[in-house]
Formats: sequence, C-alpha cells, structure tokens
Amino acid sequence: MVRRATLDLEMSVSSIEALRIVRQLSEEAGWNVERTEGSRLVDRFAIIMPMAQATRTLGLKVITGPLAGLEFTTWSETKGSAGSLYISSWLIPGGHTQPLASNLLQHWVTRMSRCPWKWTFGERSSIGYLLPVWKKSKKKFASIGFDTSSKSWPIRVNSSWLSVKSEEE
Repeated sequence: MVRRATLDLEMSVSSIEALRIVRQLSEEAGWNVERTEGSRLVDRFAIIMPMAQATRTLGLKVITGPLAGLEFTTWSETKGSAGSLYISSWLIPGGHTQPLASNLLQHWVTRMSRCPWKWTFGERSSIGYLLPVWKKSKKKFASIGFDTSSKSWPIRVNSSWLSVKSEEE
C-alpha cells in the first residue's frame, strides 16, 4: 500500500483552533468546504510497550477553488501516560511548496493564538519532557519556511490572504 504524501505537524495549539482557522481562511477565499470526521489508530506507550488506541479525527476537505482536493485533518494524541499532543495533517494537491499552499500555511500559523512549535514547561512535563517531539516539531516548521528562532513570534506575513487569492485565480 502506498502512503499518501501528507505534511504532519505536531503543535501546541488545540485541534479545534487549528481547524477553525483553516475554515475561516477557506471561507474568506470563497472556497466550498466539507467537514470530515473519523478515527485513526495511534500508539500510546505504557511503560515500555506500545498499545494501539483509536482517536477521533476532525477535518475539512476543500471542494472548490485553486486548492480543490486539499484535506486538513487534526487529532489529539497521548504519547505517554498523561497529556495530549495535537497533530495536524495536510494533504495538499501539488505539495506544500507551491505558492498558494505555502501562503495558506503562513496565514494559518499567523492567526494562531500562540506559537505552535513551543510548549510550556508544564505541558512538556505532563506529556513527557524527554520526548523527541519537541525538537522534531520545531525542525518541521523550519523546513516549511518558518523562522523558529526564540524571538520570532509573532510572525508577520507581507501579503494579505485575499490579495494572494486574487493573484492566483
């Protein structure tokens, strides 16, 4: 079976907030979207043994517009014995490097209430302070073009979301 080319991002921002921002951006662009719900198998580690567990997923699928076929899915996952880690998965036709998709991701992160690749000490402690997730998340956001240095938040985007939409159409 072939794995779909998705962009999976671990983040500190809740799944509901991430989904709401994608819905707002889609509505501002005038795209029709469809809500999706489902479940996903995730691993939860109990001491040293992984246990398979199902988690609820929420998402949106873009029906019309230049990014028709885009699927955004988000869920909450418990890696250790306590605390949740939020994960968002993007399936973007043409990949996340195309200009409109890249701009969508920039505006998505800009509208978040807090920096998605930084967690508080309390969050890191309850989820698992030594997990490799913390550094991987920062590297993943940096690989898609974000400045993840310590003083980089809040991020500023040069163009407005609607002007980018009108340029692409």
